[in-house]
Amino acid sequence: MTALNMAVVEQAIAWRVRLASGTCAAQEISACQHWRAQHPDNELAWQRLDALGGRFAAITPGIGHATLDGARHDPQRRRALKALALLIAAGGTGVIASHGSGLQPWLADLRTGVGERRKITLPDGGRLHLNASTAVDIQYSSEQRLIQLYQGEIFIETAADAQRRLFWVSTAQGRLRALGTRFLVREQGQLCDLAVYAGAVEVHPGNGANASVVNQGFQARFSADGVQPLQTANNERSSWIDGVLVAREMRLGDFTAELNRQRQGVLRCDPAVAELRISGVFPLDDSERALQAVARTLPVQVVYRTRWWVTLAPT
Repeated sequence: MTALNMAVVEQAIAWRVRLASGTCAAQEISACQHWRAQHPDNELAWQRLDALGGRFAAITPGIGHATLDGARHDPQRRRALKALALLIAAGGTGVIASHGSGLQPWLADLRTGVGERRKITLPDGGRLHLNASTAVDIQYSSEQRLIQLYQGEIFIETAADAQRRLFWVSTAQGRLRALGTRFLVREQGQLCDLAVYAGAVEVHPGNGANASVVNQGFQARFSADGVQPLQTANNERSSWIDGVLVAREMRLGDFTAELNRQRQGVLRCDPAVAELRISGVFPLDDSERALQAVARTLPVQVVYRTRWWVTLAPT
């Protein structure tokens, strides 16, 4: 039985809840059909929802046709959605063990959805910022302070600790020890990005390679096998904390991918214009205004197949 990625399962549930509301326009129905056709896993997740029709029908009234993001903040609805998601991801078998760490983002203490960003005050007075589509656990004990990053991107401002506990961030690629600092960490599949804006961070790759120290003003990409060469830190990378996307000669393809994290539906860039460069400051909470600004700046047009299916294409 094929195991599905939890992100795909989440999207399938979100579409199903949206369509079940009874208020969807024809464009949204069309956008859902496009999403199903985009990848075989999308259609498989949808078919499994159909196969679990009775269970889904029982859960849907319980969440009041609310969005998936809203359900994350309601414990009762969140438990119902978790149970449904586990059934879908496991193919209805309920075999959780086969997914390993793939389930952890869904079960994390803190999660943000598409377009959702949060700021958390940590128990020691430090601050934790979560970008869109991020999942973390916060584990403070008498021995250590630990942030477990499962997916997405975080920005941390550490605080002095009266108990002198070490501050760690754990990722799939290794562990990071903060040395009185402000820094950004972003999961990138098999790699992880680190940018240090104050103090220093010690990187311990997961497979036992020697630790490396990344000092203020530098950034590095690392895997479980080691740390790649340091580069000058890109200060614009943390601009999402202020609700904006700062682009400086950024590839349009990369720009589109960043904006897509903050926008419901599908936003894609035609390969014919993906290498164009864009500069400017763009609002993350008003993607329509950002897209129109791109169209005024570059020889591209914003093509709306539906409200939820948008492409940046050549003019």
